[in-house]
Amino acid sequence: MEDFFATNNQQQIINRIFSLNLGLLCILDIDGWFKKVNISWKKTFGYTAEELSETNIVDYAHPDDRDATAFVFSELLHTSHRLTFSNRFRSKDGSYRYIDWEFNRHDNYAYVAGTDITHTKLSSAGLKEVRKHLDTNQFHSDLEHLCPTRQKILVVDDSPLNTKIMETALIEDYEVVISHNGIEALAICNSNDPPDLILLDIIMPEIDGYEICRRLNRGAKTKDIPVIFLTSLTETTDIEFGLMLGAIDYITKPFSIPIIKAKIKNHLALKYYQDTLKINTDVDQLTQIANRRHFDETMIREVKKAKRSGTILSILMIDIDHFKFYNDTYGHLEGDSCLKKVATALSNNLKRPQDLTARWGGEEFACLLPNTNTKGAQNVAEALREAIQNLSIPHESSPVSDVVTVSIGVVSSNPMDENSFDNLLKCADEALYQAKKTGRNRIATWHEDTEALEPFIKANRS
Repeated sequence: MEDFFATNNQQQIINRIFSLNLGLLCILDIDGWFKKVNISWKKTFGYTAEELSETNIVDYAHPDDRDATAFVFSELLHTSHRLTFSNRFRSKDGSYRYIDWEFNRHDNYAYVAGTDITHTKLSSAGLKEVRKHLDTNQFHSDLEHLCPTRQKILVVDDSPLNTKIMETALIEDYEVVISHNGIEALAICNSNDPPDLILLDIIMPEIDGYEICRRLNRGAKTKDIPVIFLTSLTETTDIEFGLMLGAIDYITKPFSIPIIKAKIKNHLALKYYQDTLKINTDVDQLTQIANRRHFDETMIREVKKAKRSGTILSILMIDIDHFKFYNDTYGHLEGDSCLKKVATALSNNLKRPQDLTARWGGEEFACLLPNTNTKGAQNVAEALREAIQNLSIPHESSPVSDVVTVSIGVVSSNPMDENSFDNLLKCADEALYQAKKTGRNRIATWHEDTEALEPFIKANRS
């Protein structure tokens, strides 16, 4: 009997509720692993109960929402029995839908109800003209360009009078969100729609402003949100302590509304500029997939996750065969076009939301495959090899084929040996070298059970 049912009677009640198809219902363990779902998941996202079983809800979140979703399980569920939040959840066809989630925790399980609010999002934004893009990944990019939103300010103060004053002063120019306690403020900051700036009182019950600022600075998603302390504490030591914690400014009460508005305007202008730079530094400008920096950061997180869970992490290193010959024959503009097509094909053929394709540099690409063993990684590599060959991009100067092909090196970690994670990139690169050395347009796999490179060569089946 599943241990999330305390009694037979409770099991019967849960089963009856799940059979009624009342929206999205599921049971997760405290770390986010699916234990039970109802039929609505198939209708909404395309996944069967068997496909979702023993997978983690965090892995289906949109990349921009993944840290916030993980925060729910790493922090919020351990301190709160009931919470709500929103994120974008990946469907089986690769599109994303906006979902409002309501979590109710009991012991080590969360009983979760979800509501699909995708159409509501569109309607409220007035985007009827782009509803035809609803089921495409491009939709979210279109949304950002067609519906630029006002910058959001979170006001955190346990005094309703103070929050009302600030809301009245700022609502004309900004979207204003009010919170009267620290737990709620942290949840808002870790949601998929965090504020652009926080006005934060220091003296509050339960969690004071200093501790909130400290926690925000520890979070990967929240550390770059600017914080302005707004407080009655006027001692120099208080101001110094607040700034040392990472606040960008310190305004004492009673305050001047014109001065506050001027400071907010300046800080938000700087925040917008920094956000733009951050977006640009995560994406390869030519191919529009993840760049080396993004890959490295993601790999660090996935290695930590694999070590904690004892799962296998696999890496693919991919190189376009004889790309120099291609540039020499067709020119660098055509070479750039070839790189874009290859990058798109690689990205489109990775089906799981947690998998990542990145441009490693030049004509090399890398794929990160969490929770994937050697056989699974080989299957993915072969699918990618075939996908590139099937693009049928002419390459008349290639000694390998008359179309563009790739060679792929495969390596998987040994979950019993944490040191194996340290050498993944090196082994993947050596496996790629072996694939190229033995003929190209093929796959070489580094075997984890030997110290020497004894790659499995998958011959070209074309």
